[in-house]
Amino acid sequence: MLSFAMTPRRCVAVLAIAAGVSGAVACSSGASSDSAGSVDAGDSSVLPDAPTPDAGFDARPDASVDPGPPALVALSVSASGADGSLPLALSPAFSQEIHDYSVRCSAETNVLTVSMTASDGSTSLLLQPTPSPSLPKQTLSVSVTENQAVVAAATNGAGTVEYWVRCLPPDFPLLQWTPHAEVGTPTPGYYLIGTDEPTTSGCYAIVLDHNGVPVWYTQAQPSLGWCMFDVDSVVGGAVTFDSVVDYPAEFEIHQLSPPVTTKIAPAGLVNVDLHELLLLANGDYLVISSPLQSGVDLTGMEVLKLDGTLETLTASQPIMACNLVEFAPDGTVVWTWTATDHFDVLADSVVPQLLPYGPNANLVVDPIHCNSIDVDPANGNLLVSARQLNSIFYIERSTGKVLWKMGGAQASKDGATYVAVADPFVQQHDARFQPDWSPGCNGGSGHISLFDDQTYEPRPARALVYDVAVGAGDAGTADDAACGDGGTAAGTAAVTWQSTGIGPSLAMGSFRILPDGSRVIGWGDIPGAGFSEIDLDGHDLADLTFPDGNTTYRALKVPLGAFDLGVLRSTAGLP
Repeated sequence: MLSFAMTPRRCVAVLAIAAGVSGAVACSSGASSDSAGSVDAGDSSVLPDAPTPDAGFDARPDASVDPGPPALVALSVSASGADGSLPLALSPAFSQEIHDYSVRCSAETNVLTVSMTASDGSTSLLLQPTPSPSLPKQTLSVSVTENQAVVAAATNGAGTVEYWVRCLPPDFPLLQWTPHAEVGTPTPGYYLIGTDEPTTSGCYAIVLDHNGVPVWYTQAQPSLGWCMFDVDSVVGGAVTFDSVVDYPAEFEIHQLSPPVTTKIAPAGLVNVDLHELLLLANGDYLVISSPLQSGVDLTGMEVLKLDGTLETLTASQPIMACNLVEFAPDGTVVWTWTATDHFDVLADSVVPQLLPYGPNANLVVDPIHCNSIDVDPANGNLLVSARQLNSIFYIERSTGKVLWKMGGAQASKDGATYVAVADPFVQQHDARFQPDWSPGCNGGSGHISLFDDQTYEPRPARALVYDVAVGAGDAGTADDAACGDGGTAAGTAAVTWQSTGIGPSLAMGSFRILPDGSRVIGWGDIPGAGFSEIDLDGHDLADLTFPDGNTTYRALKVPLGAFDLGVLRSTAGLP
């Protein structure tokens, strides 16, 4: 694995957290929650009856004075040790406007000391794990296990506000959140990541809030030396991923309310690929499959070995195939596309590699390596990225024909239109249509984004947006009149936006642009790099890094409305 020194950036606020996972889950307070953690102050199931205060003290607020919104103005957590109390740093540092935190806990029962002070006119109390009296200021001792939460609150006549402190397991990955408020602030939303390095931490799928705090997570115990891939939310209200626990692999759908986990895969396939899961408009799923395909003539092909040397092949042998598979929710396969029907690997593969395959990690030639699929909303056609071809290509769904191919070698069995790339990508990932894409304009025109790994190259990895023009116009028809400004020559793709990283990425990586303009870059296999959110003008708004050297396959952002915060909190840590 490559390693690069990371250039330090000025840190406005830092989150440094670590831990792992186990079965216990915090109890729900029964309160409805929102981004501010508010609950109904009149809910007797949430607020315990307060005991009579100490003599000489009247805890009742003056009803004639508007108390304003309740808040805690101080909250700290420490751990009991042999020499008394050991401080535990809340992550992030406490602020009365921040309502979710974490601390690193041990695998045993953790005896914590919680100190809290309420704002004027409010009282403090503990809701979980044990309800407490309601007092302006207090210090309490509580016992929690990994995955549980300490829920402190402030209350007055205007309502109640909760502050959640998650007790993270000891093998949870180290995370460092660095916002750059001096240049801007990301729009609200949740970030979805999965850890990829089982040697540095446990294997987790994680949902982070806008402060980089893990508000939901689950753990798996992979058996193949891999971790969490393609953590996403392709099903509403659920977290989806491939945890590579078994072989052949399956995707998991973790519906959060009620908590139900479903495993899905097409029936009868040898190998479901971990790169992509899409939910189609008809309710079917679309995945990549990479079974062994035997008898492929590879004579004369030079393949890159794991030690960095080249080997020239002299005969036919099995390859790691690239198949696209649509299947119904019950597993029934309804459509399959096979890359070798449309590409000659000797002519089209630019950087074939020998890679471990299957439960025994036998080395197999990987000449294509499909790693993303996107659906053209206008017609259902497919945009596919193939890493070893250094190419993305466009499949006509009704015929399976490759209509055009961008980057890499010009060859194809279908005679596909070739789109030249003046500033080419290398071993790319995550190719996506942008909203202005039009398949009817000159054979296709508009913008396409992707993550450019630049693997084994001296240039750093990049997030790119290309202006693509597949073909020439057809004498100014009405269709062509709506095809943009014509600034890109036919059969070419030109970079219109980019953001560079700290070095090339060995593999993986992602780049997504949300409808609200958010641009999130997952830096892939650059140890420790994590992800960044960049604005349209190239300003780095925030970075999530892994001080333990971990990596993430993709880093995605979804709007706040994609999940209910109360549900995330109450199901965090569930298997």
